[in-house]
Amino acid sequence: MMVRLKGIQTSPGIAIGPIYLHDPEDPWIDDRRISDVEAEVGRFVATLEEVAEDVKVIRAQVEERLGRDYAQIFDAHLLILEDVALKDPTTQLIRQERFSAEYAFWRTFQGVRRQFDAIQDDYFRARKADILDIEKRVLAKLCRQEDVLLDRLTTEAVVVAHDLTPSDTAHMHRDCVLGVVTEVGGTTSHAAIIARGLEIPAVAGVESAIASAESGDLAIVDGRRGLVYVNPDAGTLARYRVEAKRFQEVRKDLSALKDLPTVTLDGIAVNLQGNIEISEEVDSALAYGAEGIGLYRTEYLYLASSSLPTEDEQTETYTRIARQMAPHPLVIRTLDLGGDKLSYILHTSPEMNPFLGWRAIRLSLANKGFFRTQLRAILRASVTGNIQIMYPMISGVEELIEANEVLEEAREELRAEGVPFDERCPVGAMIEVPAAAVVADQLAEEVDFFSIGTNDLIQYAIAVDRGNEKVAYLFDPLHPAVLRLIHNVVEAADRQGIPVTVCGEMAGDPWFSALLLGLGVDGLSMSPMAIPAVKRAIRSITMEEARVLAGTVLSLRSCEEIRNHLQEALPPEVRQALPEPLFTEAVLEEDGPEARVEADRPGEGRA
Repeated sequence: MMVRLKGIQTSPGIAIGPIYLHDPEDPWIDDRRISDVEAEVGRFVATLEEVAEDVKVIRAQVEERLGRDYAQIFDAHLLILEDVALKDPTTQLIRQERFSAEYAFWRTFQGVRRQFDAIQDDYFRARKADILDIEKRVLAKLCRQEDVLLDRLTTEAVVVAHDLTPSDTAHMHRDCVLGVVTEVGGTTSHAAIIARGLEIPAVAGVESAIASAESGDLAIVDGRRGLVYVNPDAGTLARYRVEAKRFQEVRKDLSALKDLPTVTLDGIAVNLQGNIEISEEVDSALAYGAEGIGLYRTEYLYLASSSLPTEDEQTETYTRIARQMAPHPLVIRTLDLGGDKLSYILHTSPEMNPFLGWRAIRLSLANKGFFRTQLRAILRASVTGNIQIMYPMISGVEELIEANEVLEEAREELRAEGVPFDERCPVGAMIEVPAAAVVADQLAEEVDFFSIGTNDLIQYAIAVDRGNEKVAYLFDPLHPAVLRLIHNVVEAADRQGIPVTVCGEMAGDPWFSALLLGLGVDGLSMSPMAIPAVKRAIRSITMEEARVLAGTVLSLRSCEEIRNHLQEALPPEVRQALPEPLFTEAVLEEDGPEARVEADRPGEGRA
């Protein structure tokens, strides 16, 4: 029987293949007493050193394959191994209780586990995988257990596990691991970050994934929607095979567009940029033809370390990306995290509703020390490329004025120190709160550009949590209120003479390209992989056709009316240039054409 499982989409794409259950056995830990205490302490200390050397090797391998930003994940592992709060209690138990090293270490780690379990914090939940990774590695060495590594896979498979440690994912070979499914974890876990870097479809938070599957069962991993099908029926399998094949064909066809200009049929240029979160993604953006980075999320600099990144560390990272992208722009968004994600530094308590709480620009303005540090780093790097600064979650002009005051303080400090920077470094605001869209005319007087973050704008405008299955159906980019808010922002920007880009997921959907251009948007920023399809859509329409389309859409009253008109009103040559609309979950649930399901079918690959 087919089993449909729902989780969190952590790495996009589709994978179809047999399941490999990755369920390493925990080592047997004997609570025996030992006679030679100091020899046992020595064995324990030597094991920590041996594991540290193993981690350094893994770090080097990850840096070679994916880059320095990914490799920094393992710096935290080295810090854990060196932590006296872990080492001292273990050696104390060995000496006082005459426990074996493995039992003493296991006892120490039980306390660490309990402390992490008691913390109601998404960031620390994601970091728990790092703690467990170290625990497993040390215990395996002490118990002389052979490592069960994913690099030993020799055939294509979908890996299903309770959790994957960063070490597990670091050993994955992209040629064999088609997709990843875990029962725990989320989008910010280190395993998810590495999976995205390897472009392996992944879904996390899939409850009872192991209980629902056996090794060899056929599985579909839909990383875009967060869905997993075990032993899919013929109709579901047929639809996903069609979609996976279409993805591959579209990617191949679109690769020819990389070096062509992004212009409408009547010669209007449109700027297409990429969204990134680590510096190694710049290569991907350039490969897909990005004309700049429209959104660099700096959060990973803060999440990849147990301490705040220094000004020099940030300057080095921003400089490296700016040089790679020059002369194209690099828009650096200042920290967009909630206090709950930085509680290891700020010692904050959990919030009832962090999405409406102390986060983004609110957090930065309340901690002007590290906010000014980040602004100084951006300014210092601005002499090396076309860097622009962008503030997240602006809700009113007061916040914008206050943020600019901190920016001016940073400028004055650098001038006094004789440090060069770009005096004309542009400053912009993200429009992702409905209040900001309503007062966009006031905000436009204080900045050089706007960037509309449609993901949050939709969520806040419609009051819907798209992660909540009961109300996710209400999350619709074509809601009339959302389109009117976008139009209002564009009109306010036009009156002030500043450009507007869209950097949410809506920007990366080629079916929305003509509508956004017709609403007056100047540029689009998206996942680099989406750029070729959007470029093809833009090159297939005139700006006048786009404006007529948008004018009609603004008069319509429902999402359904807008969607139907959008599909009917686009010229035939435009529709032919677009990929088929992605299947909705409702369509995927329907009965479809039968497909021959072959027994013992090998992995079909990923898209």
